[in-house]
Amino acid sequence: MKRIKRTYRFRIYPNYSQKQLIEKTLGCSRQVYNDFLSMCIESFEKDHTFKIKKYDLIKLLPEYKETFPYLKEVDSISLQQTVIHLYDAYTKFFKHNASFPKFKKKKNDYGYITMNINNSIRIKENEIQIPKLGLVKVIIHRHLPESFKYSMVSISRKGRFYYISLIGEEEYFDYEAFIKESLDVNNSIGLDFSLSHLYVDSDGNHVDMPKYFEDSLEKLAKEQRKLSHMEKDSLNYQKQLMKIRNLHEHIANQRKDFLHKTSRTIANTYDYVFVEDLDLIEMSKRKEELKLGITIFDLGYNTFLNYLSYKLDWLNKKLIKVNRYYPSSQLCSCCGYRKSNLTLNQRSWTCPECKVKHNRDINAAINIKKEGIRMVLNSSK
Repeated sequence: MKRIKRTYRFRIYPNYSQKQLIEKTLGCSRQVYNDFLSMCIESFEKDHTFKIKKYDLIKLLPEYKETFPYLKEVDSISLQQTVIHLYDAYTKFFKHNASFPKFKKKKNDYGYITMNINNSIRIKENEIQIPKLGLVKVIIHRHLPESFKYSMVSISRKGRFYYISLIGEEEYFDYEAFIKESLDVNNSIGLDFSLSHLYVDSDGNHVDMPKYFEDSLEKLAKEQRKLSHMEKDSLNYQKQLMKIRNLHEHIANQRKDFLHKTSRTIANTYDYVFVEDLDLIEMSKRKEELKLGITIFDLGYNTFLNYLSYKLDWLNKKLIKVNRYYPSSQLCSCCGYRKSNLTLNQRSWTCPECKVKHNRDINAAINIKKEGIRMVLNSSK
């Protein structure tokens, strides 16, 4: 039976003292992260050959706790995990896999991680046992499979809401009927990123992504204006700021829900999905030139591809990325003629060779599918 990585997130309802302890743990984790990051930066500035070692950093924690005794009041494993998280972020930068880690800010929402050691974290009906916190009320809104085993949990705060994420593995039997031993390259689809939609596929269909953020701009602006007239850091200011954060959280949840459902439909239907390997971050930097505005962020296309990738992987299916420099829009999908002078504002064009009129996005999706099939067939030789 195939085992997959899985995370289940549930909302928790801590009481007043538990909230205080969560906030204290978040604050201590933030302090450890920032101070240890400063230590790494200082060491590197003194000696550019300095190489950080994970366990050397962890060994510094006991001495660091003696300097700040209040750190002993929170979950010790959460502080160890904070150091490990810093190590991963710091080393990824030098491996050119990520940007340089930033110092954590108090105003930002984030969480901390702790480990499930000797069944220290366990669910009891409508409560969950968490180290240091004790029994916390939880809403289990979805079924947890018996095969699901979680090794760590994340306790996080989003606005005024608190969540727990169970991180582990489970046997993938819920979709056993969909899992395929051999894949059919003909049961495939090409997707072309579209600013006016979410994507256009090689069958001529498109999915319209609801503009959740754009639709909420007026409401956000109204709440932001209220905030601007309040005295900073006053009680009313904090309440209004929390209201704005909750609105942003609601928008993000709407977007995630839509993308999950859309990616699930595609994953269950096709064996291969072909897409372009786009650099949307670079595209967003050219927003004035490409007239993207906030559209590219509201679409959540990268998130959609991430969801699609792991859902296909669960089913032993494939997401294939075509080279971003492949001229999918310029090639005629019928005869292969290349129109090199095609501009961004031309949404349709007629091939001078075969006289077929093309919709730019549909034509690109068809070409992406053809190139993807070619890549799959060549790799199997």
